[in-house]
Amino acid sequence: MIRVSSGRSVLSPDRPPWLLATAYAAAATLAICWPVWPGFMTYDGVLAWEQTKTGVQTMTWPPMHTYLFALSRQAGAGTGGLLAAQTFLLFFAAALALGLVASRRWIAIAGMAAFAALFVAVPALLGVTFVHWRDVPTASFALLGLALWLAAARARSLPLLVAAVVSIGLAISLRYNAFALFALVVPLMVWSPYLGPSPARARIAVVVTLVAGLALAWGSTRWRLPDLAPVPKVDNFAGTQLLDLFGVSACSGRNYLPPAVAEGATVTQAQIRRAYDPRHLHLTIKAQPGLPHFFETDGDGEVKAAWRDAVARDFPCYLAHRNAVFVEQMGLSRYGVFMTTHPAIDPTSDRIVLARPGYATQAALYAMRSADGYGRRPILLYLAAPLLALLAMIRRPAAWPLLTVLLGGCAAYPALLYVAAPAADARYIFPSSVLCAFVMVASALILASPKRQEPAPDAG
Repeated sequence: MIRVSSGRSVLSPDRPPWLLATAYAAAATLAICWPVWPGFMTYDGVLAWEQTKTGVQTMTWPPMHTYLFALSRQAGAGTGGLLAAQTFLLFFAAALALGLVASRRWIAIAGMAAFAALFVAVPALLGVTFVHWRDVPTASFALLGLALWLAAARARSLPLLVAAVVSIGLAISLRYNAFALFALVVPLMVWSPYLGPSPARARIAVVVTLVAGLALAWGSTRWRLPDLAPVPKVDNFAGTQLLDLFGVSACSGRNYLPPAVAEGATVTQAQIRRAYDPRHLHLTIKAQPGLPHFFETDGDGEVKAAWRDAVARDFPCYLAHRNAVFVEQMGLSRYGVFMTTHPAIDPTSDRIVLARPGYATQAALYAMRSADGYGRRPILLYLAAPLLALLAMIRRPAAWPLLTVLLGGCAAYPALLYVAAPAADARYIFPSSVLCAFVMVASALILASPKRQEPAPDAG
């Protein structure tokens, strides 16, 4: 009979580089966190931190970020503890996974250096890691789930497999849309938990852990910890719909804005076109001379109703608007990358301040000034990842299942944001951008590794 490759040959024959990954992550954490300690903070980061004292008050953002901050507060590390933890996890996971893909230890080390270099080469990656945005821990837990999965496949370890699924559940609990990163990963994990022949108990463990994790993630958006008090549900799509109404109105010449958005004031088409900015809803509704005072409101459901009408009547304009947001998000605009970082700490009740404001300013300026270079924009990650992955799959066919499902996450995440993003901040695509960076480096390591001899067929 003919022996068929199990697909596990994509993994390194060496043991997972636990110590090397730890040292690498520690160095990366120091380099990133030291100049901006304890981390820049915008409104939503400040809200998550304040809720560690008041309890979760809103489900506008998933409360898991608050719980992570609470752990950091309880440990006496302040906001900086979470900054260091999420950065360490991100680079530890990348190093561990790359070490499991590279055929030689020195090739793995080269890959780790390349992964870190991409954060400098594409400053939108670096700038986002400076800020307490929930997109960073989302990416950290997502990449950790991938690394633990590869480690589980290498060792055929059920505990590591369960830990991988738990990490994926944590990533999803931080961002409602994070499930898109795993749109193809989860089916492969269920079908082939060990990236090859797998026992039924491994599949059952994946399914049970995944269902439990998703149930807990869903429950965390309904009842808060520690008292399990219910928190009123909010419409997290209203902001996106309101920005859509401005975009469709500006394009079509029809005013779809409900009266409550401008408190009943008359709004002309010229004013809508002048106000409309596809980069962010807050830039669109900000106070400007000669414009009515716009409010971010759902108008008791009027925004949702107007959105349905606008999309049905002027769908081409809706697409034109969403294209404009996507162009800004990917750094395709001639103006460059929007919201690369947030070089400040918004006011908090604890009066948190930067430990080294001079270094923090320099770090932020580097990210903001360098990100606009045509060869340094996020879109390049999304173009290079599939190209390198294709070459790697041609060289080593055993790599195609893993690389294909990862590319699925690279595409599905921004695809969902295409219709759901209320702004074009670089942070929104950070998880998928990090995944693209990993796919690029992993593919390059596969291309750099010597070809392995496949088992010779034997008759039987």
